[in-house]
Amino acid sequence: MKIFKFRLKTIHILFIIFLLIYLITYLLNNPWIENFELKTLDLRYRIRGEKKIKSDVIVIAIDENSLINMATEFNDEWPWNREHYARMVAKLFKFGIKTIGFDVSFTTPSESNIMSNGKSKDDVLLSAILRKYNKVVLGTYLTVEKQNFKEYNEIFRKKLEDNRFYLKYSFKLKNPEYLPLFYPLTAYKIIPPIPEFSSLVPASTYEIGQLDPDGVARSLPLIFKEEWAAENGYSTGLFPHMDLFLYAFYKNYDINDFIFDPKNYIIQINNEKIQTDKNGFYSLNFYGKGKNVFDTISFYDFVYTKKYDNYDFKNKVAILGYSATAKGLYDLRITPFSNDEPGVYLHATAVQNLISKDKITRVIFFYSIIILFSLLLLSLIFSSYKKIYVKLISFSIPSSYIFISYILFKNNIWVDTFYPVLSTLIISIIDTVQSVLNESKEKKKIKSFFFKYVPDFVAQKLLDQGKTELGGEKKNVVLIMSDIVGFTEKSEKLSPEDVVRFLNYYLSQMVDIIRNKYYGTIDKFIGDLIMAIFGAPIEFGDEVDRAISCALDMRKKLKDINIELKKMGFDFEVNAGIGMHYGEVIIGNIGADFRMDYTCIGDTVNTTSRIEHLTRELNQWLIVTEEIVKRSKKFRFKYIGDYKVKGKELPLKLFTIKEGDTNE
Repeated sequence: MKIFKFRLKTIHILFIIFLLIYLITYLLNNPWIENFELKTLDLRYRIRGEKKIKSDVIVIAIDENSLINMATEFNDEWPWNREHYARMVAKLFKFGIKTIGFDVSFTTPSESNIMSNGKSKDDVLLSAILRKYNKVVLGTYLTVEKQNFKEYNEIFRKKLEDNRFYLKYSFKLKNPEYLPLFYPLTAYKIIPPIPEFSSLVPASTYEIGQLDPDGVARSLPLIFKEEWAAENGYSTGLFPHMDLFLYAFYKNYDINDFIFDPKNYIIQINNEKIQTDKNGFYSLNFYGKGKNVFDTISFYDFVYTKKYDNYDFKNKVAILGYSATAKGLYDLRITPFSNDEPGVYLHATAVQNLISKDKITRVIFFYSIIILFSLLLLSLIFSSYKKIYVKLISFSIPSSYIFISYILFKNNIWVDTFYPVLSTLIISIIDTVQSVLNESKEKKKIKSFFFKYVPDFVAQKLLDQGKTELGGEKKNVVLIMSDIVGFTEKSEKLSPEDVVRFLNYYLSQMVDIIRNKYYGTIDKFIGDLIMAIFGAPIEFGDEVDRAISCALDMRKKLKDINIELKKMGFDFEVNAGIGMHYGEVIIGNIGADFRMDYTCIGDTVNTTSRIEHLTRELNQWLIVTEEIVKRSKKFRFKYIGDYKVKGKELPLKLFTIKEGDTNE
């Protein structure tokens, strides 16, 4: 019992520890649990496999094919003249494209094709195209630290400060008092495209932002903050990401009407609401490896060949960016499906997610705690059961949860899986192992205890049935007590060694009959008296007749015992009286901590003892009560008479067996 309590205490402690670890780890932003959780998310992606979709986004790839052909056909090494981009934009809109994003930046004037006025012909051409086709988003990059910005030369820094066209696209705020609690991707200063471009079309960052703790890109910032604009009072300092602009153009939304609510982390445009996390990041729902999901068109092949003239560009989003084959232009990221995914495909994924409403929504921390608590509590409930097979069912908790989390994932809901599965699995393992060890220990204890009192197969049957706890219970049993007639006088003439030798021999012979032939339980020895139980700890249904048969065989065995006693040097014969009664007893392990016996107590025991003593007075070797006679189906009895015994108000009807006469 103490072991059981200790085991429960251990499981309760584990329950508390697992909850505290989860709470503390996330409150302190320790990444170790998150790292494993992110890996389980990747595993769910891989199990699901690539998802076939009808994409609204295409990628115009700056690939090795384009780099080679641009160099050989136009003698134009990277970076290319901007005339080529102007041709690309014009051709895409001619073919019906909806909007174009540049995952490249034009932050300084072109140095090629300089005209007499000092301007580049290429910049003028691209400006003209952007003025005509203004649903284009140009990329910018960021200076992370204020000190970096100050290190620019004064002339260049002044040009950047005067180039403020991008400021008009900043977010308007709802619930601005919550802004100090919002921590988006932040840089001191945006480096926008040259004014000739940024005055015509929106410019925004194409940054992927901070990677997850394990170095994998799984989200993208829809909002970023420029400290310079906020510091100088030009705007809120919060700006939409390039991919958000592309989505707004695709939906024909007013790109000057972005609203952000830092209280609820919601972006609103034209009454549509887009949820981000507390840092303005948007969890991507990856469809697969980018090149297998999004149509990828080589820049050179599109602009300067007719290879894609029959391709359906109508109402699609095009994003220009580097491919994995563009040597020297490394823009590669690790994603759940690839270790070398070009960043342009992350932008394509983000835009497609926004269009298709395919965002992965992670269950918030509050509900994750509730889920963990519920699973641990369920494990705790299973641990309260004693049966091993019930405890084994507890292993279905983590396995079922894995299945449920995967189904939810396929429906774009991300529930934390690693830690709940790990903690419930550990509890189930520890609880089951402890139970197996404790049960094995208890079985050994009970086995060694029972084998002294009951036949081997009875003890084994009890163990197989799981009846290893011998707690007290009320039970109807048959009791027999056998005592040697006149043993006190006989023992006084023997040495102590002979008394022990005699008793060991006599008791062994009788016990063998009771225990091994008739499956009775030896209760106790009191000197030469034997007390045996039929019907506990296990019942066979024929306890009365087995007890009578046992008594008859014990009587017969006395002849063999007396013969052997002479051979052993004893000069006397023994005779025994047996009393038998049926009734209710309290039975179980009774005693002190240092000594326990499986025994029974109650009026039935006292009555049996009184009857056994009457065998001398009535000169009968066996006396049974009326309760025995009523329940015997095999034997016939002879009525002796009504006799008053101590402890009984009314006389007992007593009988003896008609030897050799049965009902069969």
